[in-house]
Amino acid sequence: MIHERRNTNSSVSDRPRKKRREVPCSDLGRFPNEACAWAHDPAADERDELHEAVRAAVTSALTDKQRRAVEGYFFEGLSQGDLASRLGVTQQVVHKTLFGVVREGKRIGGALSRLRAALAPIAGSLGHIESPAAAEPSDAGSPS
Repeated sequence: MIHERRNTNSSVSDRPRKKRREVPCSDLGRFPNEACAWAHDPAADERDELHEAVRAAVTSALTDKQRRAVEGYFFEGLSQGDLASRLGVTQQVVHKTLFGVVREGKRIGGALSRLRAALAPIAGSLGHIESPAAAEPSDAGSPS
């Protein structure tokens, strides 16, 4: 039995075009301007300023190795293990590059401490200072 193949794909030009639906917007005036999607949002300006400051600090305050680790971990969302594979180092090296190490009760090095110091004047003026303990992982249970 031979089945004849039919061409069921009609070209776009053969189909009738659907008419676009228009929605009248005459009642938009009844909404307050702050509720509109196009309204100016001062909080967005503050966030944009903070994002630009963070990007500038990442570029200027960090070493190249720290910059690559911060961009991969925080901006691209890579895990420390994935980032370690990309950089050709161990996960522990990535962790120490990002968060530093604790020696004699003090945190030494780390990209985050450098960023915190570089962003302190800006974050303080915007009210976004975070306590150092909140941004760093707990060292409980890790060997010294």
